[in-house]
Amino acid sequence: MLPTTRSQSRREEPRRQVTGERGRVFAAVILGFCVLSFIDTFHTLEPYSGRRSLLSSAYLATTSTLLPWAHHYLADVSDAPDPDGETALFWHIPKSGGTTAKRLYQCMGKTLAHRVGADPRFGHDQENEIVVFEPHEGKDWKVVNVDTTIKPGILRAKELGLVQSHTTDLIFTMEPAFAGEQLYDEDNKGRFLALFRHPVDRAASMFFYLQKATWEKTYRPEWADMTVMEWANLKNFESDYMVRKLVGKKFGDSVDEMDLIIAKELVRQRFIVGLMDEMVESIRRFNIVLGVDESSDRSQQCMEDFGLLAPEDVTPAISAVGEGSGEESKTHATDKKNSNKHPKFVQGDPEFDAIAARNPLDMVLFSYILQLFEDQKLIIDSYFVEAEDEEDEATIDEVANELALLPPGADVGTSRLPSEIQDNLANVNDPAQDKGSETPFFWHIPKSGGTTLQRMYFCMGFTLANEVGGNSKFDSDRSKIDVISPWSDNPGKVINVDVTSQEGITEAKNRGFLTQTPHPHLDLVSSQEFKFAATTLFSPEHNGRMFALFRHPIDRAVSKFYYLQKATWESTYKERWKTMTLEKWAEKDRGENNWMVRMLVGKDNRAVLTTEDLELAKEIVRTKFVVGLMDSFDESVHRFNVFLGVDESDAVNQECIGQFTSSGGDSHASANRKVIETKNQWNSYAHPDVEYGSPAWVSLSKINFFDILLYRYVLEVFEEQRSLFNA
Repeated sequence: MLPTTRSQSRREEPRRQVTGERGRVFAAVILGFCVLSFIDTFHTLEPYSGRRSLLSSAYLATTSTLLPWAHHYLADVSDAPDPDGETALFWHIPKSGGTTAKRLYQCMGKTLAHRVGADPRFGHDQENEIVVFEPHEGKDWKVVNVDTTIKPGILRAKELGLVQSHTTDLIFTMEPAFAGEQLYDEDNKGRFLALFRHPVDRAASMFFYLQKATWEKTYRPEWADMTVMEWANLKNFESDYMVRKLVGKKFGDSVDEMDLIIAKELVRQRFIVGLMDEMVESIRRFNIVLGVDESSDRSQQCMEDFGLLAPEDVTPAISAVGEGSGEESKTHATDKKNSNKHPKFVQGDPEFDAIAARNPLDMVLFSYILQLFEDQKLIIDSYFVEAEDEEDEATIDEVANELALLPPGADVGTSRLPSEIQDNLANVNDPAQDKGSETPFFWHIPKSGGTTLQRMYFCMGFTLANEVGGNSKFDSDRSKIDVISPWSDNPGKVINVDVTSQEGITEAKNRGFLTQTPHPHLDLVSSQEFKFAATTLFSPEHNGRMFALFRHPIDRAVSKFYYLQKATWESTYKERWKTMTLEKWAEKDRGENNWMVRMLVGKDNRAVLTTEDLELAKEIVRTKFVVGLMDSFDESVHRFNVFLGVDESDAVNQECIGQFTSSGGDSHASANRKVIETKNQWNSYAHPDVEYGSPAWVSLSKINFFDILLYRYVLEVFEEQRSLFNA
């Protein structure tokens, strides 16, 4: 229990005595976290209703960057298929087995939408309504009178109400983003399928094909005598085809890591994934989704004709599907025009490396798709099956747990923390240690409520190491680490160091901060310099235990802009911003893009951020931080108080909590209605908001894209940790 008086002489000694109590409280909390963390993963999801529910919930129980049209118009991978209530769409990626899939479902008598339906030879291309017809008499397969493979045809299909007519079993397109956004609506949803192929194999196959395919509009006679290396170095080389198509960008538009993240998330949540190299299994899954009765005579015959029954004495399907490998055998599955024999390259070959270098985003996306293909098997198999016994349930639990750990839009595998972060910082689920072995470390994210939080703990009589102790106006013996009482009217104390800059951190370390024996009493360290402080001040022998307040990156950026327009007392005051409008300021990066991710991974503004950096930042937050939110300030303060061993029943502590949580560091709180004139105790001031969707908002979103994705993940972690502290 913490004492009930402000007197430092009475507070400091009992604070030493409370260490054991704090350790017991926090150890109990951590034990609860270990027990509840898996349960809480599913706490906010739909109730468990059997095998499919658990698997699919785990698969999607992560942060989403899904495009709005895909969120509203397409069925989740987790949703059991409803062939009568949804219309399937097959994304035909050239030279990836799409022609085989089309001919297979023609053979099965499905009604398809693709190029043939709008061929003028059949006389239905000018009709003002959807018409279903047989293009070839006696073939017993049907098409609709629209061409959904190209954008003009998609717009015509939209005008005629193709999806709303419920006449089509399967739509084929090469424009998945455009078709998804234009053809579907919330009452008429789509189900997306695709066959994927390694980007190098696909590109090489396309090159060799278009060297000879005189019947194709895209035939390139100038390629006829080119080598692969010459072709791969052309300026107009097709690059990152899959990512471009998924995000709806034209060739010539730049694509980057942000597009890759969006593409990954679209595939993860909305695509039934097939692989050209796993054709038999892929078609089996598609048949489940499309409601194909594989036991019917017709289906059996078609599957056999296309080499997709995979009996033990049949060559694997990849040799039968055409469209690609250098050893393609010809079966009924292969259109001779659409298949070509060509060399196959492997990693390390100059040709392979040259093509891969021109398709870096597609290479990462395909690696991710390989993992999704594995993860989707049990989900698809469980659409119409319930778990039959406890052993089955146990297997499901194990697999579901693995799926829940798959990061959205992440590279395959888990981000490994640098050893100095792993070893120098305590894990969230590690039992609390005594103050000789660890010290709480508050990562102070600017304009996120951190100043308010520190002042609250000063009010309670805490001793902090931040920037105050390094101020030369306070008389202190700098030859040793000591405690300063800076204010006559405040019981808070500081250590005589400045740990908010890299220079100050280095000096503090050299003077024996956290290593001096005996060391003066210290309640917590507060610094913006996460990685430098973590790797310089802490060690495997003396860990830091992390906590932080997070704020939406756009709100934080806007707050900082208005603050630095007028905060003349700050070293970072920007006089040139004084008369600048928010819209003008937000037009470009002002030198602080994605501040949170950069600080967590230790990259400055000159370095390029990647998805690997984002995943590392997320992993650091997940494993090392007790998370608080500025928008949930009161609850965050409660969690931090439990974390720090603060007795919230103490009258003085209650007064401090009430005084500072009433403002929450929020510029919109009643305590902070005045405009910026002089520095106040909250370091927070009223200012205009940025309107959602405005040009300034959109620009800031692009500038701080990685931080926004990190913040979305932080929201998930905050929810996951709720049961820990409520317990």
